[in-house]
Amino acid sequence: MRDLRQQAMKTGPPKTKKNVERSGVGTRHGLWCLTGIAIGAAWTGMGWVIASMNGTAQTFLLWWAHLQGFFLVALGTWLLLIVRSRALQARVAAIAVDPDLWSLRLGRCQVKAAVICSIGIVGTASLIALGFPGGGILRMFMWITCACVCFTAGAATHHALEIIAAVHGLLGARIKVFRYAPAMTPQLRDIVSYFSSYTLLVTLGYAFALLGTLSPDWTGSKEYVDAVRLFWPIIYVPTCSVAMIYPHLAIHRLIKREKEKTLLSCEADIDSLLSRYGDLEKEDIDRTNALAQLFDRLAATPDYVVDFGIGVRTVLPLLFNFATFLVKTPLIRHS
Repeated sequence: MRDLRQQAMKTGPPKTKKNVERSGVGTRHGLWCLTGIAIGAAWTGMGWVIASMNGTAQTFLLWWAHLQGFFLVALGTWLLLIVRSRALQARVAAIAVDPDLWSLRLGRCQVKAAVICSIGIVGTASLIALGFPGGGILRMFMWITCACVCFTAGAATHHALEIIAAVHGLLGARIKVFRYAPAMTPQLRDIVSYFSSYTLLVTLGYAFALLGTLSPDWTGSKEYVDAVRLFWPIIYVPTCSVAMIYPHLAIHRLIKREKEKTLLSCEADIDSLLSRYGDLEKEDIDRTNALAQLFDRLAATPDYVVDFGIGVRTVLPLLFNFATFLVKTPLIRHS
């Protein structure tokens, strides 16, 4: 390692076209959010028109508010647009040395179909059995909405599993990092920002779904309604928590691994020089001192991506998931 300081700086993140294109990610999120709001409003309007034909427009709006229909449709649309954008694959390809060799096992059609269909079918059947209010075409509208939301939940859950698989796969892959401070690698920050934002949106969707099950308008038996209210949190709280916590731990391990590689190289170079201590010339002594200073600076760099926004997007869902287990029983009793 001839001049480690120069080498470390040279291995910093290149200004490629992909890096420049990352600046448009926030804009797309804004567009996806607006698209979700528009579709949620349009779907709400469709339900209102159907209810107006039966003279129950005001009652429908009350039911729709209790069921959190607008928010579930809007967030579901937003999440589907994220999944279909293949942004996760683009971020992994940007940091992997051999992106063509990287693949998501969970991306196979059979596994994807199994996850989405199982959650979609079980979710739709269990929620329809709660007993939606209304009748005729309006009830059919509610059933269709329920099916759309549940199958969207299946797609969102599958993508959460894809995130876990993708980050886990990076642990065994060669990646491009900023050797001087791996935690400052923009591509790593992009991946962390992606899954922290995604899990926050999934948690928001789950929160609205939980509030929807607390609606007082269900016509099914109280025992069954209470059972469903308890069942889905048992499924989704652990899933959301693992999808949030494991990727952070994996990225932390990844950063420490890459950091230790550079430190070991630096240490080996220092040891090589000091092994000839009696024959060191002034140039060798200066180089040893410079390497020792570099070693200290490298050791002091963070072991994780330090970002206030990422921290907030991680802590809020965890607090919500923890609070869900504490308050769901009292909420069910008073609903």
